Amino acid sequence: MVSPDPYSYWIVLLDIEDFSLRPENAQATLHEELYDVVEFALGRAGLCFADCPVQDRGDGMLILVPVDTSPTRLLRELQRGLDDALSAHRAKYNEDHRMRLRVGLNQGLVIRRGERWTGTAINDLARLVDAGPVKRVLAEARRAPLVVVVSENVHTSVVLGGYPGIDPAAYLPADFVTKHGEPRRGWVTVPGYAAPPGLPANPGEPPDRAPGGAQAPGGGAGRAGGGTGTGSPVPPPTLTARDVTGGRIAVGEGAKVVGRDDVAGNVYYVNVPLDER
Repeated sequence: MVSPDPYSYWIVLLDIEDFSLRPENAQATLHEELYDVVEFALGRAGLCFADCPVQDRGDGMLILVPVDTSPTRLLRELQRGLDDALSAHRAKYNEDHRMRLRVGLNQGLVIRRGERWTGTAINDLARLVDAGPVKRVLAEARRAPLVVVVSENVHTSVVLGGYPGIDPAAYLPADFVTKHGEPRRGWVTVPGYAAPPGLPANPGEPPDRAPGGAQAPGGGAGRAGGGTGTGSPVPPPTLTARDVTGGRIAVGEGAKVVGRDDVAGNVYYVNVPLDER
């Protein structure tokens, strides 16, 4: 069968934080409320919900926005509209029904076969929204109802354009590596924050792909929910003897005595009391 021609869209992906951890009645409420939230936000961006194809994902939704939509208005007003709608939602419901969103924006080609949509732009956006660093930002930005992540091309063409209402300084890069060993970078912003919490202000260059598809050093996704599958591990913290008091750290073979701390077998005793030496 010949593949149909693709069409270009602005692609929006929304995912509700901790959806699967909620009681079933809360999931039902959140699922229903998400449509009201999104309809309001699209209206703020000058779009009619009925004119934007939507794919329901249970804990979120995928939206195709016509490519002739103003990207600056879409990014600016969608973010503001979601922020306002989610604040109104929180005023109506208790904590079990609190809705917080990870929202992604990309632009690219999509092949549509009825309700089945495929395209690299969709896959890349899904990885961005599910990335560990993005989850970490939302977890640490406790007073914000959403976090927004955009692709590299959207950041270059829209965010850095100097357009009104879009502050490039409010975006920081989030680097991670997919489960297939592919380095990715998204750009994250949080309404109400000068810069997204939980991300380094000077991350350096994007992670490189290591030989053989392995993860490059420093390319792991962040904590608070992990990354895109098992390929985005959280790097362990680097500890020194000063970081631990009265504790034990397991070490491998070849361990050595450090300062006044003792090593016995594979257990590193830090600040051991004198009567135990």
